Amino acid sequence: MRLLPRCSALLVATVIGGLAAGAQESGVNSQAFKEKVEICGACHDPSGVAKMEGVPHLAGQPELYVQWQLVYFRGETRKNDMMTPAAKELTDQDIRDLGTYYMSLAPASPTDPDPDPALTEAGAKIEDNRHCNQCHLEKFTGQGETPRLAGQREDYIIKALHDYQQGARRGRGNVIMPEIAYSLNEDDIKALAHYMSRQPGK
Repeated sequence: MRLLPRCSALLVATVIGGLAAGAQESGVNSQAFKEKVEICGACHDPSGVAKMEGVPHLAGQPELYVQWQLVYFRGETRKNDMMTPAAKELTDQDIRDLGTYYMSLAPASPTDPDPDPALTEAGAKIEDNRHCNQCHLEKFTGQGETPRLAGQREDYIIKALHDYQQGARRGRGNVIMPEIAYSLNEDDIKALAHYMSRQPGK
């Protein structure tokens, strides 16, 4: 993923600063935590509903999902030009607090007319065949370590499925997502991503 200038500048400041204040105070109401959220918000938006291409919405994600992705980034099990170095600076408590915080935010939900109903219908058929709702729940709101897909950015879902296909990403303790992704062609991926992005999750 290409570096985003605004995010990159804030990340450099974070790494250089070492988030030293975190050693003195912790918790979701601390100034140190607010500074971490501000840094996250540069890419993921203060609302947790990302406006930048390729950057996922975090608002409303299950807290365990957010926590485990940060653990993966910190341990370099999952790598990303922005997230891997940023996660290196996070303590276990930071990770728990961030998971709780983002779960508390109002998730994205589509309000504009569907620009391609036929693609949505095609995606629904693929989802039904792959039984995505068995893990992501009936309304695709996610649970535990399984992410919310309803209302997620379409471009990000496409990227995630490509990452699973290429072995750049895995599910925790299982191989279900790589197996599913391997079975999808490009048209399937586009349709499934569009369908999920149009779901209100309500």
